[in-house]
Amino acid sequence: MSNQPSVVETLRIVRGFLTLARKAVIDAHHVEAMIEIDTLMQVAQVETDRRIAVLERAASEK
Repeated sequence: MSNQPSVVETLRIVRGFLTLARKAVIDAHHVEAMIEIDTLMQVAQVETDRRIAVLERAASEK
């Protein structure tokens, strides 16, 4: 048995980091200055959520 997290667990960790990063930008009041970065982080968050859903759906169909 491996101690490594599953892909879904890893994606959940990544999603948490993205949430924290976006919150840091917002809390520092830099959204206007970093709009492109915030937008990219938001896209990454959405894609992470999408991938988690796909993997969870595939696992539940097994």
